Amino acid sequence: MEAPFRPRPEDIAYLRRLGWTILVAAVLLVIWRASELLLLAFGSVLGAVIFRSAAQLLRNLGVKNWRVALALGTLLVLALFGAIGYLLTVQFGNEIGAMLGNLPGTLRTIEEGLSTTAVGKALVQAMDAAMGGSRIADSLGDLVRGAGEIMLNFIIVTVGAMFIAGDPKPYRNAVVLLTPKPARKTMERAIDEMAFALRLWLKAKLITMVVMGSLIAGSLWLAGLESWAALGLLGGLSEFVPYVGPAAAMVPGIGLAASAGGDVLWGTVLAYVAVRVIEAWLLTPFINRRVVSIPPALTLFTILGVGAVFGVYGVFFAGALLVVAFVGVREFYLRDTLGEDIEGVPGGIGDRPPHG
Repeated sequence: MEAPFRPRPEDIAYLRRLGWTILVAAVLLVIWRASELLLLAFGSVLGAVIFRSAAQLLRNLGVKNWRVALALGTLLVLALFGAIGYLLTVQFGNEIGAMLGNLPGTLRTIEEGLSTTAVGKALVQAMDAAMGGSRIADSLGDLVRGAGEIMLNFIIVTVGAMFIAGDPKPYRNAVVLLTPKPARKTMERAIDEMAFALRLWLKAKLITMVVMGSLIAGSLWLAGLESWAALGLLGGLSEFVPYVGPAAAMVPGIGLAASAGGDVLWGTVLAYVAVRVIEAWLLTPFINRRVVSIPPALTLFTILGVGAVFGVYGVFFAGALLVVAFVGVREFYLRDTLGEDIEGVPGGIGDRPPHG
């Protein structure tokens, strides 16, 4: 007797495709609903890369034992974050809080000033269409006011990063074992390439943040703008989010300069233009030779897209997510699927730090 619920042979292929469609839809729904949790998990992976990169640096400086180097590297990174937190909250806390708290009003003032001319009005409309108007400023204001949530998320990411950095093998092996056997070597290579690309990207970001923060602070001091040190710190930290971050970090400085008026305003505008020219013509080309070179337009629209989907927190991780996605497309699709003979991340596989 034929089983009443057994599918007919001609329906099996259709039901299999339907099952995969439902599975993919369910995964996408989980990603959408748990987006903040997934961002924190990715932040933990990124933090683990930072801790292990610091440990590798100490190994290169002479610390032989990997566990000792990892512990010292983790403490070094946490001390650096602590110093930045001290500068943001104690040293320049009142200045930065006032600037960021007034950011929505500053943006509206700038928009009103630009809207007095036809060209300025068109520019404001284009910026509203591309960046969601004042919603970004409002979101930044909410982010500043939610200091407790930021601190809690930072603690979660830090603890997760310590676990992953201490023993990344179980997580790496789990990803490899969940991959079909024919593709496991490709997955192993892709993980190595992604990890190394993130290391280089983070190193490049650190160099850029230090150089640009120093240049911005010095240029604004020469322009005669008060709070030049706090604005330099903000400008340096903003480099972590390409294009969008530096653009947003200029708004408080220009707003303060506009209130001062006269030579201070023009000096501030010229200072920002000068440091951006130095970054675009000298710093960025030098760094891109050592890191995954991603087209600027792709970076910009990815950041805006990730921000639109995942909110302001997503903007902070958009650059790193793009590096991972860029390397993944190259390894899984171009190299493995299409068989393209393309170069990997500069430096070669042999330069990777140990997995354990």
